[in-house]
Amino acid sequence: MKFIKPKSITKILDISKISRISYRSDINGLRAVAVAGVVFYHADIKIFNGGWIGVDVFFVISGFLISNIIISELNSNNFSFKNFYIRRIRRIIPALFSTVLFSLPFSYWLLTPRAMLEFSKSISASILFYSNYYFQNLDFYNAEPTKVMPLLHTWSLAIEEQFYIIFPLFCFILFKFFKRNLVIGMLIFFLFSIFLNSTTNDLIKFYQIQFRGWELIFGALVMILYLKYKIKYIEYLGILLVMFSFIYFDDSMMTLNSLEPRLVGVVGSGMILASNSENIIYKSLSNKYLGIIGVSSYSIYLFHQPLFAFYRLFQERNSYDDLKIYTYLLLFALLFISYIHRKYVEIYFQKNKLSTLFFYIIFCLIISFLFISLANNSNGFEKRYDYVPDEVLYYSNFPNIYPSSFDTQNYLFENEDCDNKLGEGSFCIWYDTKSDSTIYLIGDSQTNALSVSLLTNLTYAQQKYNLAFISNTPGRCLLSQQSDTPGTVEYCNDEFFLNFLTILDKEKDIVIAFGSFDTWLTDKGKNELKCTNCDYINIFSNRLETISRNVSKLLIIEPIPTYNFSIADSYLYKNKTWGEPITLDLSQWREKMKDTDNFISNLKLQNTEIIKSTPIFCDFDKKNQCYASTETELYYSDSNHLTLTGADLLTDRLNKLLFLSENE
Repeated sequence: MKFIKPKSITKILDISKISRISYRSDINGLRAVAVAGVVFYHADIKIFNGGWIGVDVFFVISGFLISNIIISELNSNNFSFKNFYIRRIRRIIPALFSTVLFSLPFSYWLLTPRAMLEFSKSISASILFYSNYYFQNLDFYNAEPTKVMPLLHTWSLAIEEQFYIIFPLFCFILFKFFKRNLVIGMLIFFLFSIFLNSTTNDLIKFYQIQFRGWELIFGALVMILYLKYKIKYIEYLGILLVMFSFIYFDDSMMTLNSLEPRLVGVVGSGMILASNSENIIYKSLSNKYLGIIGVSSYSIYLFHQPLFAFYRLFQERNSYDDLKIYTYLLLFALLFISYIHRKYVEIYFQKNKLSTLFFYIIFCLIISFLFISLANNSNGFEKRYDYVPDEVLYYSNFPNIYPSSFDTQNYLFENEDCDNKLGEGSFCIWYDTKSDSTIYLIGDSQTNALSVSLLTNLTYAQQKYNLAFISNTPGRCLLSQQSDTPGTVEYCNDEFFLNFLTILDKEKDIVIAFGSFDTWLTDKGKNELKCTNCDYINIFSNRLETISRNVSKLLIIEPIPTYNFSIADSYLYKNKTWGEPITLDLSQWREKMKDTDNFISNLKLQNTEIIKSTPIFCDFDKKNQCYASTETELYYSDSNHLTLTGADLLTDRLNKLLFLSENE
């Protein structure tokens, strides 16, 4: 059995001979590959479903180059924090600020007030380098879709900047006091970051530096190996791993939050960087045209997200078809803009006087914060949309209304008790006069508006029942053991469901189940199931059947018709003029509902009534249409959430079904 010789260990740990790496043209080629993966992914070119891993490749490259700069300057005794940060500022800040300025007029033109307020917050988060935390904490149930967030991509820049602040200090202290242990310190940090990834499946793992630090440190460790050992030929496997990661992995929430896809891309890029060969891979990556893309990769990365986001918003406003020719034209425009931007912004501020850089930064900060202030003080420049009623503007800003934050002064059930435990969580009970009978409304985010409507209009229940709402993630988990939240979700375990059954009174309680069942029963729902080797359809049916046996009545509200666009925003975009109804062909919706109808009809239920949504929302004037709005009323806020007016239609049906006979 062979052991590593002490001399070999000493050689690995010794950093005293690390010097500045001479220019490597293949690194620009690797940058080009990384940015191409990211851009093609965001351009919805399906073969690159894993192209988001290009960001991880960038992290490795950054760790490789920055660690070499710092350690080589420490060795030559000319490292300066001031010079280091000035170089970083020259490299990063002007280009980022010009991207923000580029986005301002397009945002004013294309963003709704709600999106404008989100955008204004993302500006400050981006230029102050905490956008990874800002986007992590967004409520994606109510926020704009990520594909139309112009500055979403700055989360990765925030991580890099946070690394640039921490890592030089880390290296300086270890070099000064524990020089021999600098590599050991990196290894400890690397392993600790890997370990942290195994401790959580929450979304924070995607956005926070402690979960990404291992990728940057891996680049630093690769740099040390590259300078100490003449490693050859591994770049063949490296480029295969990088391309494999771009093509093989998808972008489901589970994959995005997993370590394995990133590990493949990171190791592959590390192999390319560690190689000392000048073979066909090196020559291919050193290609002149790849080099142009590589040196422009920062500008390409900065501009691709706002360009794609604003194009999609323009497309949505004008109802243009999503033709591939537009995508290719957009890619060409991106290359052209990025080339010009690199030449006249990136290079200019890297070479010009510090005073010029300083005044440019001050100018950009003034413009940015003035824009933010104006946007916030005008509620997202809402005067741009003075041609729609206040109700339309309100529901564009707040597509999902909640019981605790709506106009509570109009509630019939004025008292709220939120100390009711259910496993690890809790839920609120509303009541006028506390009763020993409760109506439970359970489901996904579609139940929120209905909750408000019940509190406001469920007149006949006022003295007889309490109202309890289990919605969003807990509600969907309870009914179907599914959630679109990545990782483990405590509400989706069997114990949560069993605990719920124990609080039900079989003789007195009523359960109302409501949600996008048609989505839950598709492959999308299958992929969001929170148990291993489970049949998602059986789980949903078994839970409904079990609830029906444990309550006095179960009411299942059939899924409401859904649309492919936001209803309120359609009026803002002038796709429809207010007073012109927005409709959906009833036969089209019935076709979509076939699987759901079959599922419901095959359930073995007791004490249950099915409430059909089509007679409520469809065919008002015998034209076989479902209505999202009429000439005077707005029933939907976005594509699938009801306004209070729309929810009132369901409440009226529930009032008649539950209480009419006993009050006639």
